[in-house]
Amino acid sequence: MEQLNFSDIFNKSFIAMQSGMERYSAVEIVINLGVSFIVGMFIFYVYKKTFQGVLYQRSFNVSLITVSMVITLIIMTISGNLVLSLGMVGALSIVRFRTPIKDPLDLVFIFWAITVGIANGVGYFNISIIGSIVMTLVILIMTRRQEEEQPYLFVLQVPNGMDSSIVIGEVKKSVERYMMKSNTITVDYEEITAEVRLKGDDTSFIRRLHEENKVLKATLITYSGDLAQV
Repeated sequence: MEQLNFSDIFNKSFIAMQSGMERYSAVEIVINLGVSFIVGMFIFYVYKKTFQGVLYQRSFNVSLITVSMVITLIIMTISGNLVLSLGMVGALSIVRFRTPIKDPLDLVFIFWAITVGIANGVGYFNISIIGSIVMTLVILIMTRRQEEEQPYLFVLQVPNGMDSSIVIGEVKKSVERYMMKSNTITVDYEEITAEVRLKGDDTSFIRRLHEENKVLKATLITYSGDLAQV
């Protein structure tokens, strides 16, 4: 077997021998990009369907489609050429993404789009499609469970002179789960913040507390976090 040294790696004959300097036809380029676009649209739909953040950004979702297509182009460009591969690594190493990721699940979708682009770039359509189906099932199962346990922040303002334990007791009877987060006492009132899980969509207890003049103010806020397990 012929011995090769480091300098041979950059020899044109060696590169040509190893890769054959493959060139993609126009049909292959269209097919690879087309599959990336279709799977990217699938990711777009899954992200929109399972999004549970505060503010949905369509631009981020659209970028998932373009990321998968751009990565496909990059892989097709550098495949079969070692010099281009090393050059691309050096070029991409200076890229800095300063957009903060607010939801860890967004990072999963970004890597999903990148993986799809890589798989389609080398023609592994089965990995791209089957992997996307499996990812979708996992995300749907996990997000569906989270929706069933949607937590809320409940803020109460109890006037001084009123026994707050009585109010808290009534709240506990009206919700599925109750957990104290903070308790602040001022000159005029006592403010209680709790994490609760409702019984279905029943919020009638809030109006009942207000009508019975047991609270100055009662606010129920959608909570983007996870319900604490005790």
